[in-house]
Amino acid sequence: MKIRVLGSSAGGGLPQWNCGGEHSVRARADDPDVPRRSQPSIAISSGDGRWTIVNASPDVRSQLADFPGLHPRPGTRDIPLDNILITNADLHHTIGLLVLREALPYRVLTTAWIRNALVENNIAFRLLEPAFHSVKLDQPFPLDREGVLEAKLFPVPGRVPTYLREIVNNSAETTLGLRVIDKRTGKRLVYAPGLQTLDSGTMAELAQADLRFVDGTFFSADEPLAMRPGAVDAFAMGHVPISGPDGSLTRYRGLPGRTFYIHINNTNPILDAQSPERAQVEAAGIQIAEDGMNLEL
Repeated sequence: MKIRVLGSSAGGGLPQWNCGGEHSVRARADDPDVPRRSQPSIAISSGDGRWTIVNASPDVRSQLADFPGLHPRPGTRDIPLDNILITNADLHHTIGLLVLREALPYRVLTTAWIRNALVENNIAFRLLEPAFHSVKLDQPFPLDREGVLEAKLFPVPGRVPTYLREIVNNSAETTLGLRVIDKRTGKRLVYAPGLQTLDSGTMAELAQADLRFVDGTFFSADEPLAMRPGAVDAFAMGHVPISGPDGSLTRYRGLPGRTFYIHINNTNPILDAQSPERAQVEAAGIQIAEDGMNLEL
């Protein structure tokens, strides 16, 4: 299984266009310790040259341009993209679907709840309705054409995106984790960029993975207050923080395989390669996902 990190930041990217915080300022100045990052997405392939994108960020056009594996064949519009898999209806996970509206050579795989939340409540997404295919929770399905990669969507603790909160109710299908097993080797990938808490089911999936990408949005629970006084804390925003007694770092420390934090907000001090918070995470054996990273499992 091959994995490409298309984007590693949280919504808004780094630098975020309307943010004057330290990390955005340093990223604009091309500080090598705080590199620029695009919004969160990965691509997965069995190695056959065809790919599935997990979430379609607003930055998808530049992400595809930067990745030769997803370039069209010269002289054609044949792009080796089979699926776009959506793990929640947040705009920074779905606006890229509209960027790719020119043709529909792919399937959009997600739950019925997410599909309905997008298509029934926003006329723009109805352009993509023929591409949507609903997937049931906890039921394996083939991710590639040969059936080498077996995928499964499983529920994780989360919340309804803010723009939908007055329209729809929360559901087990609202926020998802993705598990992919390579049937040739038995190796497991888990992708969970949004986690409000770490329940037993989620931890069981993460513990069995050989490679996992997990929610690294905020370092501390009160971090959202740094740029917006009066804001709610990380948990209320739908993200378990890295540090603290209820944070993720202590839960992930010692898990087998490799762990990467992804979906990193522009306020998070782990964005600075020289920060003590980055050193603390790395000392626990956990890595920070970077745009353009190529991994093999």
